[in-house]
This record gives sequence, C-alpha cells and structure tokens, in this order.
Amino acid sequence: MTKLLERGNPFDPREEVSAGAVAAVKATLPADFGLAPNASEAERRKKLAAWISQPDNPMFARVMMNRLWHYHFGQGLVKTPNDLGFSGGEASHLELLDWLAAEFRSQKWSLKAMHRLIVNSATYRQSSRPNLDASKIDTGNVLLWRSSPRRLEAEVIRDSILRVAGQLNTAMGGPGFRDFKMYRHKGSWVYDPIDPEGSEFNRRSIYRTWARGNVHPLLSPLDCPDPSTTTPTRSITTTPLGALSLMNTSFVLRMSDRLAERLQLEAGDDAKAQIAFGFRLAYGREPRAVEIGPCHDFVAKSGLAAFCRVLFNANEFLYVN
Repeated sequence: MTKLLERGNPFDPREEVSAGAVAAVKATLPADFGLAPNASEAERRKKLAAWISQPDNPMFARVMMNRLWHYHFGQGLVKTPNDLGFSGGEASHLELLDWLAAEFRSQKWSLKAMHRLIVNSATYRQSSRPNLDASKIDTGNVLLWRSSPRRLEAEVIRDSILRVAGQLNTAMGGPGFRDFKMYRHKGSWVYDPIDPEGSEFNRRSIYRTWARGNVHPLLSPLDCPDPSTTTPTRSITTTPLGALSLMNTSFVLRMSDRLAERLQLEAGDDAKAQIAFGFRLAYGREPRAVEIGPCHDFVAKSGLAAFCRVLFNANEFLYVN
C-alpha cells in the first residue's frame, strides 16, 4: 500500500495513491491506470507495459529502433539509448530514425521484420576496410561510410565457444543454471564463481542465473556489465585480463579439449583435414594457403587442443568485421 507523505515525512502518511504513469508525457496518454491502490505487482507492471507500448506513444517506436540500431552497429542513431530527451544526445540521422519508427509500426511491431530489414541493408553489409579520405572527414564513422569493427559481447563469445566445440545445449525455457556457490559469511551472502561441468551448464548465457556483485572469470574481463547497475552502452576494452581469460580459464581449456575431440572424430586423423575443419567451424571459411603450413607445424609441436585455443583467441572469432 502506497500513501502520499506530507512534505515527504514518512511518519505523516496521508491518502492512498494508486499506480499510474506520468501525466506530463503526453495528453493523449492517460496517466491513470484504473487500478485499486492495493493492486498486485503483476497488474501494475502489465498496465505500465501497455501504457509504454501503446500506438499513441510516439517515443516507444523511436526508442526501440534506436536500441536495435545500437545493437547492430555498436552505436545508436542517438548515442544515449537510455535518454532520447533534451539531456540526451542528438540524432545523427533524425529522418532515418523517424522512418524506422514508422516502419516498425507498419510492420505491426515485429522486431524480426526490423532485424531483417537492417541486416539486409547496404549500410549494414558494408566492408570494414578503412578509407583514408573518409576518415579525415569523419573519424568516428558517424556518417556510416564503413562497417565499424566491434568485438562480440562476452555472453556471445561464451556461447560461440560452446557452439563451435559442439557442446551448446539449445534447450529453451525453464529455470536457469548457476555457475556459482553461495553461502553466508558474517551475516552477508557470498557468491563464489565455479566452473561446473555437464550439459545443464552449457545452455546459452541468457539462461545463466546472475548473482549481483559476482565476478565471473571469463565474462567479467570481457566487459560483461555488473547486473546491479544499468548499462545502456557497454564499454569495450582490450586488456591483458581479457586475453588471459581466453587463454587460461578452465572453461576455455575444457572447450578446447572438446573441440579437439570433435575435430578428430569428424575430420579423421589427418592434421590438415582437422585444421581445415576447425577453420570452417570457427570462421566459416577454408584456411588460406599461407595459413596451413604454420598451423600444421603448431599442431605438431603443441597439440590439437592448443590449436583449438588459438582459434578461440583470434580476432576473426572475437570480432564482427
């Protein structure tokens, strides 16, 4: 039960307040949810979601399309995805953002249709090769004259490693998995990261149960944000910790062994065939002639599992170009 506090004094509660929205946003959007003051949390959330997403709200489609653009290009048409208001950034392509918002409505709010539209566009399919003349005019690629190389998110890297190693569990729904153990210490909960083995722990990262404040040995060095705070834009850093986590964590070492077993099982005992199959799995292409010799020598010297670890650590695996 929520009550209005006289001058903010918690010891002087007055009349009950029911759930509602912000009346100043737009006159056509009624702020009153029509709920009783004691309505359940589920009812309040459902009404808020319906209020935000109703067709009369002009901001909903623009915010959604800006976030979608941010996901595909690494930066939104407005650089501040959490703030499209007066204190946020200015749109680099205002007409394009408005057109995408209108198209989103005409597509009956289908995100799949908008994903398809963006990834099939000439802008998205550009090469990432630099252009000296263009970079002098637009160093930050605001005008989208090329595809900006960007590293995959930490969770996508983990899922891709599982996929290539043939260990990804694609089961959908149900409770998440936990890769930490929790216990109480001096009155507080402590969450220690662990690396459990088994198919139930190889599900996609979206099913990973988060413990606020828990530092994951692979995801955290790759800039996976702390879930206790909002992160509209992720930082992308290149640090020794990130490189070391991709080389030495028990998860990467185990998946390198699993990939080596897969290459032996599906490509046979020929080292060159194993190398070619590893390239197809990790990079979606055949190895170049200049790559085969050094890779063959490396496998002969360090073993197939070490070669698989190299595949996981290459920029071609970690970056979208």
